[in-house]
Amino acid sequence: MTTYAFGPIVAIACALAACQATADATPEPPGPMPTPATARRILEPELPPAQRFERDMMLRFHMLSSFDAARTIERLLLRGNLDDARYFAEGLASDPDVPGLGPWAKQIEVVRERAAAIATAPSIDEACRHMARLIEACAGCHADAGAQADFRPPHDAPPDLQTVAARMARHRWATDRIREGMLGDARDAWRAGFEVLAAAPLALPPLKANQQALARRLQQLASQALHADRGDRAARARLYGETLTVCAACHAQPAR
Repeated sequence: MTTYAFGPIVAIACALAACQATADATPEPPGPMPTPATARRILEPELPPAQRFERDMMLRFHMLSSFDAARTIERLLLRGNLDDARYFAEGLASDPDVPGLGPWAKQIEVVRERAAAIATAPSIDEACRHMARLIEACAGCHADAGAQADFRPPHDAPPDLQTVAARMARHRWATDRIREGMLGDARDAWRAGFEVLAAAPLALPPLKANQQALARRLQQLASQALHADRGDRAARARLYGETLTVCAACHAQPAR
């Protein structure tokens, strides 16, 4: 699998955050973080070394904490925990301004608005859709900033065994890849995630009728996502959001 290209400031944060809970991606060794050429022009004259270091470290911390919060919100929603998801979303929506991000104030405001929409969402379904739109806004900001960074490929998807635990491990791996695919416009990650979700549902244990319907819907969405226009970020976000709602709905079904 190829290395994924994400945004410069974002990628260091994402790599560090990803290893905290799931170890899905191994971060690159920390090193100097290049400032995009556009940002260099806007931020001229160049800061003295000590102030530049402080600014860059604040940017890294901001991106790390934002990525980790977004991932936490998504996982809480998939578990049906709307109250805690709202709490973290409210934190994202009210994040203080970070030195060095002034040139992208408009994009950051969109991110905050979409986080606020999660914080006030009346249901899990609506929150999941807003979650995807939040990630879309983050991706748009990265693109506008000309941000890039490299991630080592994640480990292979967990084996597809005929158990609920094994299938859920694969689905969790898949949603992590899909999120990365949205954030970094990484086609390989996007496809890897949805190829897993497009797999046939479990044969054992037998699924109830409503679970079978949700499994079929998940496959349909995954198939559409695999053929989605890479340049249409909004359309991909809609597919991402609907995928999250199906996953959350299935998780809400009684175990027996």
